Amino acid sequence: MEKDSEKIFNKLKDDISAYVELKLELLKLSTYERTGKVIAVLSYGLVLLFLAFFAILFIFLALGFFLGDLFGSSGLGFAGVAILYLLMIGVIMMNKNRISDLVLNEVIAAMTSNDNKNNDTDNEEDTDATGETDF
Repeated sequence: MEKDSEKIFNKLKDDISAYVELKLELLKLSTYERTGKVIAVLSYGLVLLFLAFFAILFIFLALGFFLGDLFGSSGLGFAGVAILYLLMIGVIMMNKNRISDLVLNEVIAAMTSNDNKNNDTDNEEDTDATGETDF
């Protein structure tokens, strides 16, 4: 009888250690996935920001030359563009919290997008057809 209980406890110890190792591996892989998603979102945002920067730069250069022709002086045209840039900076500074919250929400959404899928599949795997939990 004593040998049977010893075998059971050894098996239980092996199962628990295997379970802990698998959970740690799952946590590591989940961290890699989340980090990858955050990097992907930030890279996408950076590329988009870079392209938007150049588009705005060339649009304002064209506007500067257009206003220069309209006012008869390139200096006045580019001064008008500079004023528009200052107005844009003011609007961005006034909406700093909204912009920060938007970026933060995007990063959090990228980090947690897989949590709901994992929780649903974990719950389905832990219960059998009768709804009882398997351990």
